[in-house]
Amino acid sequence: MNSFQLPQLQFQLQPGSTVLLRMSFHNRMKEAILLRPTLDDWVVDGDLVVSANQSLEPEYIYLFSGSDANQMMTISLPGDVLPGQRLKTWLRFPGIQEEAIPIDVAFMPVVQPHPQVVEFLLVVKFPISGETNSGFSHTLDPTMAGIFGLISGVIDLDKIPTRWLVAELLIVIAQKGEEYAQTLPGSKLLEQLKHTVFYQNGIVALTSAQLPGWISESLTIANTILGGSTQTPGTQRLLYIWERWLLSLVETDVEAEGVGKQIFVPPFLAETVVAKLGTDTDRWLGNILLGLAMLSPRIGKTLGTIAELVTPIAIADAKATEAGYVLATALPGLNFLPVRWLVVELLVVLAQVGNEYADSEMGHQLSDRLSRTRFFKNGVVALASAKVLRWLQISQSSATAFANSIGGTTGMGGMLIFWELWLWSLLPDNSNIQSLVPKNSTREALSAEFGMNGDLWFEAIILGLAVISPRIATILEAIATLAPEVVTRPSQPQTLVEDVIGESKSIQL
Repeated sequence: MNSFQLPQLQFQLQPGSTVLLRMSFHNRMKEAILLRPTLDDWVVDGDLVVSANQSLEPEYIYLFSGSDANQMMTISLPGDVLPGQRLKTWLRFPGIQEEAIPIDVAFMPVVQPHPQVVEFLLVVKFPISGETNSGFSHTLDPTMAGIFGLISGVIDLDKIPTRWLVAELLIVIAQKGEEYAQTLPGSKLLEQLKHTVFYQNGIVALTSAQLPGWISESLTIANTILGGSTQTPGTQRLLYIWERWLLSLVETDVEAEGVGKQIFVPPFLAETVVAKLGTDTDRWLGNILLGLAMLSPRIGKTLGTIAELVTPIAIADAKATEAGYVLATALPGLNFLPVRWLVVELLVVLAQVGNEYADSEMGHQLSDRLSRTRFFKNGVVALASAKVLRWLQISQSSATAFANSIGGTTGMGGMLIFWELWLWSLLPDNSNIQSLVPKNSTREALSAEFGMNGDLWFEAIILGLAVISPRIATILEAIATLAPEVVTRPSQPQTLVEDVIGESKSIQL
């Protein structure tokens, strides 16, 4: 018996029947979990695969520690199977448990004029293995060796609060902005922005929400739960862990379970950046804006347009108070929102950027060389082994369901879009700028286009990283030099054939 301690679900039904699976959940873990169960494709008599057709009500459940909840899955069985055949599938809880509950359906002859509708109650307590989670498992234990135990890493994204990653990202953006401010274009842009109402509104909003203090406090909490960073500063940061995992794919072979040479990754010293910027809201805002300008050409162009709106004496207006209130009330919510949703958005945005870069000559050449390396093969295998692509699709549909449940405008859901709209709300009149914010529908279209193709996803994500990070671009160029040369088949020499039929020659030996 698997660790679910549950028997497989077995039914005897007519073709075309409907199963109403009433699921009752109880969360015994210390962390909140996001539930959106899914079915694998049906397997008929061991080989024929049929797409599963199911719906959920509600579409997802966010289950807090110690809470109970119910969810209905309606499963429509195929109607074109023959009596005596058996259908088998597996009920999974992506991002929570790797084990699956098998569902076995034996089809009997049609005895009723109408398809059957049967109900079944399934009680599931998390963790299903019966062992209560004692804490966070993302602290580099043996289960996460090799490929960051990618399965464990994906599961952990439901346990990590979004505020940790948001704090890290804001620090990275500010660090990039600090570097850009040392250049002539960067310092000129910053000086122009400081003379706009937009910038003054930003200072008031960040000050009222106490953003610098929130970032510092987030690092302190993360250090406490992750074991601190006194001995090995920077090595427990999420961005550092993920970058180290990515580079671990270079000098090893995932399929052979070999462990190769470890590549050094400079630690992410977030505390150093925070100590340097202190609580100076003006400096934080300026660096964050310049960092965004560096990382996103689209946002950089928009900030350049805003910079032309300089006024002799820029004074904050009523928008500042409203924006400060929105920021102050939104930040605490990041304590309870799992980081999975933000990671999904970031991955899809990276894939968008990389997909566009792949169409350029430089991007195509880099992609062609990387695709012939062991690094690329390892990455695709790792995504497949951890079922990341299925997790990605399910997480994105859950995020869409969440946006719809709170009345979000269709196509405009997502945290990244929300925060960009917040940024432009600092403008006295932001109607034109808001129309330039990308809609979520374009990201959903890209996900649908890539589907479950691991090659396309991995290629697009690493190319996206190359675009936004010059350091990673340099590393990827070095990896690309390891690609073997393209093997071309030598041309066959032409053989002259004599016309022995049309000539009076003997063919005797």
